[in-house]
Amino acid sequence: METQKEIFNLLVITSPDIFPGETNYINFFLDNGASAVYIRKENYSNINLTSFFKEIKTEHHQKIILPFSIIDALVYENYRPIIHFKEKDRTAENLSQLPNNATLSTSIHEFSELENLTENYKYVFYSPVFESISKPNYKPKITLEEIQKDLGNREKGIEGLIALGGVSSENILQIKNAGFNGAALLGSIWNDENPKERFLKIISKIF
Repeated sequence: METQKEIFNLLVITSPDIFPGETNYINFFLDNGASAVYIRKENYSNINLTSFFKEIKTEHHQKIILPFSIIDALVYENYRPIIHFKEKDRTAENLSQLPNNATLSTSIHEFSELENLTENYKYVFYSPVFESISKPNYKPKITLEEIQKDLGNREKGIEGLIALGGVSSENILQIKNAGFNGAALLGSIWNDENPKERFLKIISKIF
C-alpha cells in the first residue's frame, strides 16, 4: 500500500513595514505553493483589514495569519483567518474569547511548550533554528542536530511545527530532515531584490 506523501509547509512572514503592492506579493506566494502568510508588522495602525482582504483572493483568506491583538469579531466572521498568539498572549482568558473551532498559530522557544498546546494550533513557530537574517545577533540556543534528537525523543508532536530563523535555500532541506513539518521565510525573501524569484527558488528545493 502506497503511503501518503509527507506534507512540508512553506510559510511566508511579511516585511515589518507596509508598502504599496504588498497584497500582490501575498497572492503570488499563496498561488505558488505557500501554505500560509503571516501578516506581522511593527505597526498595524495603518492597516484596514476589510480593504486588505478585498485585495486577497477569496480562496486564500483562510491562509492568512493575523495576530490576536488586531482581529475583531466581524473580521473573523467574514474572513476566518488563522489567529496567532505570541507566547505572552497565550492565556486562558484570551483563548476563552475565541470560537471553539478557531484555527490558531503560536510561537515557542522551548519544545517543552508543545505539551500545553491543543489540536487547534495548526502552526507552531519555533525559533531561532539558525542565526536570524532579519534580526542581528539573534542566534539559536541549540544546534540543529540537538533539535533533531529532541524532536525524535518527544512523545507528543505537532503536525505543523514550523522552523523560523535563518531559513534559506541552502539549509531548508536540513530543516526538513531534522523533523520539522515546515519552515517560515522572512529575511531570505525580503532582503532579496526579487522576493518572488527568491521564493520560487526556495520552494523548488522541497517540491
